[in-house]
Amino acid sequence: MADQALEHTEESVQPKVRPGKNLIAHIETRGGVVRTRHGHTICRVAADQQDQVIGMIHVCPPLSWIDDHPMAMRPALGQTVTELGMFAVDPDHRGRGIGGSLLAAVEEDERARGVEVLFTKVAWNNWSSLRWYRKRGFTVAAPGETFLVYTACGETGLIDLDDGHALAYKPMQPGVSIQKHSPAGMSFLYLSSLPADSKNRRLLINQPL
Repeated sequence: MADQALEHTEESVQPKVRPGKNLIAHIETRGGVVRTRHGHTICRVAADQQDQVIGMIHVCPPLSWIDDHPMAMRPALGQTVTELGMFAVDPDHRGRGIGGSLLAAVEEDERARGVEVLFTKVAWNNWSSLRWYRKRGFTVAAPGETFLVYTACGETGLIDLDDGHALAYKPMQPGVSIQKHSPAGMSFLYLSSLPADSKNRRLLINQPL
């Protein structure tokens, strides 16, 4: 797992640089890729030239949400949807592209794993974070707006709980974008196209997150 650590330079986070011994120990205990009951959780970190951790990002399938679905759907949901649950950069090192590089690293991981959509929760009053995610290709759902999810085992969706947090979504696969549809006063988000092996998928139904 230590080889997956990210070493910070002034310009970017470089995933191919091997970290120092202190950072290796940190990653062996807290970072890397770990198997969960519904897929993999991935933790990446950024370190400065003194091997001090200055940024971290963690993504994982939304386990509780997946558990609310029938057993037959759970493996497919764990492969389709992942959540950015923990993301931080040391205040003294912000504004240098570290956060964007960490995000790009886990997006590459999830894209290779075949995940279709990455989502995160952002407080509605955190305007700077909402703007940051929008600039990086995320679509912020309106309050109560469903994001429709399809798997070969059934259809479902993600919806916020009106808890003061917005849900922001980003497609992971090439040729896929997020669109909004508003029939008869309703509103939902969906993937406008899907990877080549799933061109005929249809997106319906919603389940609370």
